[in-house]
Amino acid sequence: MIKLSDLCIFNLMNNNRREKQKFQIFIKILYLISFILLTYFIIDGFSFYLTDYQQRPRHEDYRNLRPAGDFGHGVGVVGSAMMLFMLLYSLRKRTRIFGQVGELKSWLNLHIYLGIMGPLLVILHSAFKVEGLIAVSFWSMIAVALSGVLGRYLYIQIPRSVEGEAIDLESIEKAKNKLVIELRERYQISDNIIEFIDNQLQPSIDQDAGLIKSIYIILVDDLKRLVKIRLLRKSLNEKYALQGIILGDLIDISRQKSLLERKVILLNQVQQLFHYWHVFHKPFAIVMYLIMLVHVGITVWLGYSWIF
Repeated sequence: MIKLSDLCIFNLMNNNRREKQKFQIFIKILYLISFILLTYFIIDGFSFYLTDYQQRPRHEDYRNLRPAGDFGHGVGVVGSAMMLFMLLYSLRKRTRIFGQVGELKSWLNLHIYLGIMGPLLVILHSAFKVEGLIAVSFWSMIAVALSGVLGRYLYIQIPRSVEGEAIDLESIEKAKNKLVIELRERYQISDNIIEFIDNQLQPSIDQDAGLIKSIYIILVDDLKRLVKIRLLRKSLNEKYALQGIILGDLIDISRQKSLLERKVILLNQVQQLFHYWHVFHKPFAIVMYLIMLVHVGITVWLGYSWIF
């Protein structure tokens, strides 16, 4: 029986996997509903958003869709609130305010969702027209959102514990060996099959690659793995008559093992990239929040209000 702590981030116990899957399904549904609503809002106001800025006051939807209108102001409030709620992830990560409520990775996924939807709603609030000081905040917001996507990708390239903390090379090797034991003992998989799988999923990695080239290598390797897994699934079924749940678990464990091997090889490069990403990401985030607070403060001071 393999202990949960031994497998670190690669938790193979069914109960925990089901909980993770439930949260992933919840996040996917949240994205789906949010993008459907966003698409509807854009289509509904398409005529207004395409109207020349000088002619917009004459448009029939002007009082509703302008930044100070009921809808325009509303999506601005909701979008700004989302970006403020993003900070809860930092509190959960660096303090004990929320104790051990939820896994850190779940908080990160919610953080990313808010970091995507918040700026999109703010874009609707601006009615696709920004200028002056707000333009600085707007483009800082775009830089934060786009760099956040890259940051998330780099984050998952660093092996982590169940709590989301980075783990050392010794722990990585231990986790990789446990995966091999899992294949041999739990599923009674022979060494021949394990060797066959390793050959099929072996990552094509250059350990001496530079930082920028490392990103390219990781991206290409991820794309290739999608194809490799499809071919591997077919080969295991035809060559060894594996199918059903056993085949699915075997593919999943083998994929995790392959990813661990790649992470071991490129660990130093990815850690450096993640450090440089922080250097780029944080200043834009600070500028975005400062100007957003100034904007909100001036708006309230001038007497603008929403539905309350």
